[in-house]
Amino acid sequence: MVDVEVYMFDGKNYIVFDKIQDYVYLANEKNTRDMMIRKIDINDDRTLLSLESDEEFEKALMLLTTKKLQEEEE
Repeated sequence: MVDVEVYMFDGKNYIVFDKIQDYVYLANEKNTRDMMIRKIDINDDRTLLSLESDEEFEKALMLLTTKKLQEEEE
């Protein structure tokens, strides 16, 4: 059995599909096109925070993109 992490935002369940550095990548369990990126709170690793800027969003997205491209090459 696989452990699945689920967080609720606005009454919707989001499943963690990846973690890279301090970033958590989540998808809505009922609509996988509804995704979000959050970061782990350094003071409480069970709390997810919104990203602070467009630049931080771009950094987190680039980390995920790079990881997925590397996995495809393997």
